[in-house]
Amino acid sequence: MKNISRRSVILGAAAITAGCAAQGTSSLTTPAATGTAAGGSAIDTAGIDQVLRQAIGPNKVTGLVATAATDKGTFYEAAYGKRSLDTGVDMTTDSVFWIASMTKAITSTAAMQMVEQGRLSLDAPIGDVLPELRSPRVLTGFDNAGRPQTRPARRPITLRHLLTHTAGFVYPIWNAELAAT
Repeated sequence: MKNISRRSVILGAAAITAGCAAQGTSSLTTPAATGTAAGGSAIDTAGIDQVLRQAIGPNKVTGLVATAATDKGTFYEAAYGKRSLDTGVDMTTDSVFWIASMTKAITSTAAMQMVEQGRLSLDAPIGDVLPELRSPRVLTGFDNAGRPQTRPARRPITLRHLLTHTAGFVYPIWNAELAAT
């Protein structure tokens, strides 16, 4: 049995969903599973279900929830597998997940939508929106007593810096000096 990566499951589901949305109706052939697309037309979702079911199993994904929507509303929602192998509780469409670093992707998407709408700029000082970032300081070292030494940043932080992780923020695990501050 071939191991299927989480990435390939997501890419496969996204490709199928995009195909359904682009065609308005699906060319998938099993009529048993359908959703309703914007405007009320039926979308055959059996192919999506098949891909997602194949992702569940030993040495694969324990459980997953998938949702597909347009600006008109949700047209596909399903849950497969278990929330936990320890408890054996089934995954449901309202299962709660710890998404950790996925908040970066969600926040970045929202920020880029605001850029498209003209409500934010990629290159304007972000301190105009987030006052706590108006006067950033840069760590330059430590004095003899171990106190951090800083200087003003040479330029303002922008949304582009935040989205590309070039604003100068680091985690203590990546920078031993930061752990000392």
